[in-house]
Amino acid sequence: MLKKVILHNFKSHKSTELNFDNSRLHGLVGKNSAGKTSVLQAIYSLSMLTHSSSTQIFKNENLPQFITTMGEKRMSITASGYWRENIRKKWKFFYSIEEEKIYNYNSSIILSIDGHQYNWDQEPRFRDISKIPQSLKNTIYLKLIASNLAKPAYSEEITPRVEFDGSLLAPTLDFLRDEAPDKFKLIEEKLSRIVPNVRKVGIKRAKVPVIRKRLIEVDGKSISYEETQEMTGQEVILDMNTGERIPAHAISEGTMLTLGLLTVLMNPNQPNLVLLDDVEQGLHPKAQRELMTVFKEIIAENSNLQIIFTTHSPYIIDELVPSQVHILNNSKSGFTVAKRLDEHPDVEWAKETLTTGEFWDAEGEDWVVEGEVSD
Repeated sequence: MLKKVILHNFKSHKSTELNFDNSRLHGLVGKNSAGKTSVLQAIYSLSMLTHSSSTQIFKNENLPQFITTMGEKRMSITASGYWRENIRKKWKFFYSIEEEKIYNYNSSIILSIDGHQYNWDQEPRFRDISKIPQSLKNTIYLKLIASNLAKPAYSEEITPRVEFDGSLLAPTLDFLRDEAPDKFKLIEEKLSRIVPNVRKVGIKRAKVPVIRKRLIEVDGKSISYEETQEMTGQEVILDMNTGERIPAHAISEGTMLTLGLLTVLMNPNQPNLVLLDDVEQGLHPKAQRELMTVFKEIIAENSNLQIIFTTHSPYIIDELVPSQVHILNNSKSGFTVAKRLDEHPDVEWAKETLTTGEFWDAEGEDWVVEGEVSD
């Protein structure tokens, strides 16, 4: 279970420490560009190191200087926690990257388990999969897009999964309907609770254009080209109070985003750590509250599951206690400062007077940087 994350010179995080309580459900709030999404990206990047090289995980950033705080040459991400509910081994996973010369970088990856340290480069046994903390190794980061969730899709995977952006929802649900019907039924039931207009989730066959790379030889040289083939895939359809077999592209954004979230969380091969960006997208306040109730139920039924999400909604925060809420703001120099809501000096008074969402809405984020010395 993840207990602490420390970001040093990662994007806007010059020196940020987040400490998570034992609830396994944590919300990150703050103004736009305060560094909320960067926290999720940092944790996910660290988790990817368990099966990818550092050059691969940051390939979308072009060069390491785009993830290192401006003017700094060294960046590090540290995560620590304990193994799982019934195994209280402590672990710490550390990654750093430092510029030696222009466009030349050195990286270091170290895992510590109950004080025993393993170096990624120097000790091959470090790569033994049993030594990687499950709460990091089985991590999913989602920034779901409703239009991707609604698209007909085709997958050749034996066990398809919903992608980061919402792609492959239909093949994943089709797999669950056939191979894990109990889970499929639970997804349907929980979706109907959050969005009462939904009566039934279905999948139909659909034509899907698939782009494949091909090679041809011309004068002894191999030349690659792309070829589009039409394959038979799947499309999500829903029975609603307003009609039956309505295609996903005609369904509301909030409904599709909720269906995507539930499909990830209710999968038999459930992740240990789920990172969610903008969790409340497209949902009515009442639906937001019910979504949080469902999250709590799923966590209670799965002792190794932990969810960290970003939100701008006080209705979502209303369903948490102050120790579950992390407030992020920017200092005068533009760097991120983070504090838990239970660090507010008036938190005890607020607990007796206001809901958590009302307390955050009333106090905002300015108190987080009060007294901060300008960098």
